[in-house]
Amino acid sequence: MENAMEDLTEEMEFDEAVYQYITIQQEEEEVEEEEEEENKTWGGSTKGKSPNKPRDFQGAYERIVRAYFSGRDSLYDESDFERRFRVSRSIFTRINDAVMGKDPFIRYMDATKKLGIYPLVKLVGCFRYLGYGEAYDRLDEHLQISESALSKICKKFNSLVIKEFGPQYLNRCPTKEEREVMSAIMKGKGFPGAMCSWDCKHFTWKNCPMRLAGQHQGHSEGGKKTLILESIADFRRYLWYVNFGDPGSLNDLNVLDKSSIVGAMLSGNLDLRSEQYKINGTVRDWNYFLVDGIYPKWAIFVNSYQITDDPKKTKFSAAQEAVRKDIECAFGILVQEFHILQKPLRGWYLDEIKELVQCCTILHNMIQEERMGGSLTNADYQPEQLHENEQQFALFGKPIITPEMAEMDGIDLFSARMAAFDEGMCSSIEHSKLKYDLTEHIHRYF
Repeated sequence: MENAMEDLTEEMEFDEAVYQYITIQQEEEEVEEEEEEENKTWGGSTKGKSPNKPRDFQGAYERIVRAYFSGRDSLYDESDFERRFRVSRSIFTRINDAVMGKDPFIRYMDATKKLGIYPLVKLVGCFRYLGYGEAYDRLDEHLQISESALSKICKKFNSLVIKEFGPQYLNRCPTKEEREVMSAIMKGKGFPGAMCSWDCKHFTWKNCPMRLAGQHQGHSEGGKKTLILESIADFRRYLWYVNFGDPGSLNDLNVLDKSSIVGAMLSGNLDLRSEQYKINGTVRDWNYFLVDGIYPKWAIFVNSYQITDDPKKTKFSAAQEAVRKDIECAFGILVQEFHILQKPLRGWYLDEIKELVQCCTILHNMIQEERMGGSLTNADYQPEQLHENEQQFALFGKPIITPEMAEMDGIDLFSARMAAFDEGMCSSIEHSKLKYDLTEHIHRYF
């Protein structure tokens, strides 16, 4: 018993000595770290980090100016400029004027008083990255911009373009004058009252996180992880509304449950009311969209007949599929203009990828607008037109519901809109009537 007590006492003394030793060592290490921190000089690279490469910022700037921005003395002409930047010089100038002087398009100075990258070179790097879709470090030799620097610049560029030009070129309801022009064109093609074509496109997400892989893997692109771009486009291949980022496991049918385009209809931002028009003797006062066969039988959707031996239906299907190609062409033009969308998306974060796609969409719309000779009405754009119908909602000639009327009658505005949506736009009966009238109309006049 005594021996056991002695052993226990010795063990406790040993443990206490070890604890004291460890404590002393930790205190000494903390003191050494504090001394090192006090003696540490400001500036310089972190220990173990490679030094910055001696890049020629002035030379890169002079080469860019000599090649494209020296007026008539430029090495490359306007066609070369538009081919390599994907936009015309006028659009490039508009964007340049909007972003210059804002972070990161400022020429910064480091702690050694050395000036950094020229803002113009940064802007050129952003357009080259979007246009050619190459890795960030691919431009280092010519533009003297590192991979990490260009990555940050491009992400901020996307945000700036959305902020400066998004209200005009992204997710806005067409004005009354624009809708009249669109309706006249669609009427000439055999579809009075049609507004746009509606469809979805899948983009492969190369760096999809494993925790999200299941919901983004679908039948498209050979079962790869994808993201869905849902949009509506007019005869100019102009993308009016886009909804991007839904999982690739969804299809054109169930993606409507999460669609921001449908949400814009419910909120009143996308107004489907139109001037009255007549089809096969029936008068209507709402716009509809041309879609493919998978879309539901809603009053705002018109699709083709799947299999039929009826000559009338065959003629109608051929006409509908021909006009509906507007949205298919718009998607094709978009990915051909900006090869970053033609390749698997390499981003890790969905928000950054959304901004990339929205930025490309805005640039695409600017290009299409210029190629068609400006806006549909050749009128100056007024920002206040963006929400002129935001507080209104009406379907099929029903009275307009405003927040003031809803408050006066004790009606919940959103509930009223949902009820009208379910009763009107989702009506399969109205869908069948509209499709029948269009079939007779095209058979008679086209």
